[in-house]
Amino acid sequence: MRLCRFAVWVMFLSSLWAQETPGDAVQPKVQDAAVSSGSQRPRIGLVLEGGGALGLAHVGVIRWLEENHIPVDVIAGTSMGALVGGIYATGESPSQIDTLVRSIKWNEVLRGVTSYRDLSFRRKEDRRSYLNAFEFGLKHGTQFPSGFNSGQQVGLILDRVGLPYSQMNSFDQLPIPFRCVATDLVSKEPYVFDHGSLARAMRASMSLPAFFTPVRDGTHVLVDGGLLDNLPVDVARKMGADIVIAVHLTTPPMDPKTVLSSVGVLQRSASVTIAINELRSMEQADILLTADVARFDSTDYTLFDKIEAEGYKAAQAKSALLARLQVGEEEWQRIVAARTSKRRPVPVPEFVEVTGVQGDVLKGLEHRLSGLAGKPINPQELDQKMMDVTGLGRFARALYRDVERDGQHGLHVEAQEKDYAPPTVHPAFIIDGSDYKNVLFEVGARITFLDVGGFGSEWRNDFIAGSEYGLKTEYFHPFTSNTGWFVAVHGTADSSPFFVYQRDKLLGDYRNRLMGAGLDLGYTFGRGAELRVGYEAGYHKINEDIGTPVAPEVHGRFGVTSMRYRLERFDDPVIPRRGARLESTFKFYDTAPGTRDVVPTEELKLGLAERTSEKSSVLLFASGGTTFSTRDTGFPPFSLGGPLRLSAYGTNELLTNQYFLLQPAFLYRLRELSPLLKQNVYLLTMYEAGKAYDQTASTPKVAQDGTVGVLFQTLFGPMFFGGSLGDNQHRKFFFEVGRFF
Repeated sequence: MRLCRFAVWVMFLSSLWAQETPGDAVQPKVQDAAVSSGSQRPRIGLVLEGGGALGLAHVGVIRWLEENHIPVDVIAGTSMGALVGGIYATGESPSQIDTLVRSIKWNEVLRGVTSYRDLSFRRKEDRRSYLNAFEFGLKHGTQFPSGFNSGQQVGLILDRVGLPYSQMNSFDQLPIPFRCVATDLVSKEPYVFDHGSLARAMRASMSLPAFFTPVRDGTHVLVDGGLLDNLPVDVARKMGADIVIAVHLTTPPMDPKTVLSSVGVLQRSASVTIAINELRSMEQADILLTADVARFDSTDYTLFDKIEAEGYKAAQAKSALLARLQVGEEEWQRIVAARTSKRRPVPVPEFVEVTGVQGDVLKGLEHRLSGLAGKPINPQELDQKMMDVTGLGRFARALYRDVERDGQHGLHVEAQEKDYAPPTVHPAFIIDGSDYKNVLFEVGARITFLDVGGFGSEWRNDFIAGSEYGLKTEYFHPFTSNTGWFVAVHGTADSSPFFVYQRDKLLGDYRNRLMGAGLDLGYTFGRGAELRVGYEAGYHKINEDIGTPVAPEVHGRFGVTSMRYRLERFDDPVIPRRGARLESTFKFYDTAPGTRDVVPTEELKLGLAERTSEKSSVLLFASGGTTFSTRDTGFPPFSLGGPLRLSAYGTNELLTNQYFLLQPAFLYRLRELSPLLKQNVYLLTMYEAGKAYDQTASTPKVAQDGTVGVLFQTLFGPMFFGGSLGDNQHRKFFFEVGRFF
């Protein structure tokens, strides 16, 4: 057989004329290869290299080959080439690949963070309270994630493609035989996947070091194959390819005057290594198709049409050469039929099994996923179930594949715990520039121990130091693993500053000290809402350190029954572009320092956001509070003045027992700093109108101001710099870091 194949290959090459294309780095001398219908045609291999979004050009190449009846007998790919090649190997047509690629929200997928909407309600609370993108763990001492991106969303795409091909003795069983390449950090050699899970193989090949979490496979730690073999011509040769068509993606030369960051130096250094192994492979290819994608960036996934078109052009440019590999209509239909016969249908799972966890956590996940058994797979529902698992905060990934037990197909879900947590740590760094002459600093962290006392139970602790210092702790315990009912025990010891300004003049510097404990009973409505009722008691003291008294000092015991409802439907905790947020808090003080009366209070906060275009959104915030006409409340429970509380007014300038505040705003994205890291610069304009009812006047005027500023969305959290101009000569410049909205 080898001798026969070699003879065919020799006859094929000997029938070709030398043909060079200007600009090609490497071009074998091939020409006329018309193979008669009675002779055995050569075995053709297609090799696709990695390159991030540039690899979308491979779809254009495949489209041209299909349109011109150029058969592909084997495929080898690396990274993005492994993704496109793997999908094609399952028998998908170029139009089906096109549809799949277009349906992917690439920025969200490659950002790697579980989207805010998919987080459980308590994880949403974490993101609202700690707005930066950092998280680390204490599982084995202080430890950070092994990759910026867990690969969850990428994994779901690959799992969907590879589900029918979850267990194969050989990738030769695919409609088109396939191989993909990863780099083994243990052996320091290329690792070629030729059997097992197709999805796992493609994910390992795409695991860019430090960006995606490595794939561990027994004694192997696998990352992106591009480091050692980005254009695996050698792999296609070993698969028996007589003629190898390799697709090369051009990249722009480096400008020596370019200013490089440390990350940029790392990227350029890696590109040098990749370029060297690419050159070796390009020399070994028989036909080299060069896609001119130098003007694009490896993150330009939204430019799919233009990048794909360059792949199509690259194939068209070698049409005279490739046409020699063309087969007739009858032969082409036979090839397509053979591929179709090897395609596997998506199996209907008769059972669901979960691995990666045990005990109560295992039982809890099995209950959550049990509804997937006994019915056809719905890809959207299945993906959402997996995102719900990662939204719990304990797992880095939740992947799935098909298994067979006793003649029945089942869904195997692998819940992969974060290798660094739990417990998880969310740090905080806050700079409050409400008064640029008196800038306040705070550092803190939230440490959460998950599944303490059962699945879904957790112990959460907040520490803060700086202008405010204190500790808050809460133990949260659901009644069962499959119910929304819960009980929560919490305690607080906190000391925070309370400044009272008149415009830019500091009138009073108070210290607000609170120590207490309480018990709540509540219900969580899925991922989006929570209702809790409880009682808290303790000691409260507000006293003035310096300045002129503007409100009475109070101290003593307090006891309060509260009912709080919170709805969280914003699409982002930092800078919402769409959705709604509602919070209602009713409190009934049976005992409160500074008053002998019982004191009821109610405060309602509402936020709405709606996109008006890709770059702009309109927002509306409204809030109001009341003590239901109670006069003797001790220290006033509400205040207006300060950033986003009548910004032109001094902090807490208007102390009151009753207020309302209306804030329409317009948000416009000025610049996209990093789509993958979700870093943007916005222009924010806001109008504010509020009324504070003091203890003497019954109908005060409505205070108004306008705010304009620049809002930065960064890894360290939001940063805002702006100013406000209001009535009665109120004006202010202020800035905030780490906290907004």
